[in-house]
Amino acid sequence: MKPTRFLRLLPVLALSSAFADTFELKDGTKFEGTILREEGSDYIIQVQVTKSIKDERRIPKADVVNQVAEKKDETAFLEIAKLVPAPDLLPEAQYAARIKKVEEFLKEFPKSPKNTEARTIHDTLESERALIAAGGVKFDGKMITAAERAPKAYALDASIVAASIKSAVEAGDILTALRTWSKLEAEFPGSTAYRDTIPFMVKVMRSHLSNVDATLAGYDARVKNRATGLAGMSGNDRSRSEQAIKEEQDAYLARIAREKASGIKWLSLDPYVKQPLEETKRMLDNEIRRLGNFNTGNLRNTEQAYEEAYAAITRPEATPQEVQAAISKAKSASLPAAYVEILTKAAPAPPAP
Repeated sequence: MKPTRFLRLLPVLALSSAFADTFELKDGTKFEGTILREEGSDYIIQVQVTKSIKDERRIPKADVVNQVAEKKDETAFLEIAKLVPAPDLLPEAQYAARIKKVEEFLKEFPKSPKNTEARTIHDTLESERALIAAGGVKFDGKMITAAERAPKAYALDASIVAASIKSAVEAGDILTALRTWSKLEAEFPGSTAYRDTIPFMVKVMRSHLSNVDATLAGYDARVKNRATGLAGMSGNDRSRSEQAIKEEQDAYLARIAREKASGIKWLSLDPYVKQPLEETKRMLDNEIRRLGNFNTGNLRNTEQAYEEAYAAITRPEATPQEVQAAISKAKSASLPAAYVEILTKAAPAPPAP
């Protein structure tokens, strides 16, 4: 790669690297880079063209009219500052990873003016991590302790799953939204969140079906165009391209096999592999029809059953017989085992003999 390759691109590229200085040239060009070495009257400067591509530039020293050294701690702190506020539903392990990054910053820059802010970020993350570890959750930007969660745990958890569906749709990740919908339907069919999310999911599925239909309609032309493109290549280029296509397709098919083996209902799609597209189309047609005719009045109100049971067993005067009766009633409403366990733990300890 020639050192001057990217020189003409500087006005339109944001060239940056970790801990880079800013250089200003006589012609007004500014860019960020790191001096690797000096060779006579030139600087050899490394620039980061993209996250994965670096390049070296040879710049005459005489052309550099200004060089501003970067404050490394300030640049590093920009990444630390992004760690808060932590997003909703962040697992404890990911809190730990964020905390580690802050600790690494404090260790690398012990005298940085940003340390006070970094320690505040560290304490915030550590406090939230401890709450998550104790059974709490962060939802809608608020920390909810295990004690606050318990009285409405079933409804709250269902709402969190439903919110995750909508967040995925807003991000354009329809596959994740569909898979999360399967979780809501399997684990929380007796919740208000499930009932309320059905109309939304019908719209999502109709939109997805439209995209799948369009992909299938263009399948033959797409495959033909790819074959034509390959046929127009030279022998070596065609062989390499065909091998790359085969490897990509084999990897995709292996992924589909893993998804099916894991019981995943909504499969990853590839515009060049027809069968999963057709399977998804059939499933979308069936689900849209089923949900459109679905009578939610036939669903058990598991949410209400849980909350009534929790209120009954946490009464100071509740007898062991009343506690057992409340839990049995909740179980009869198809309450999942995880929530039966919450009820059992919330029940007062039996009196000492």
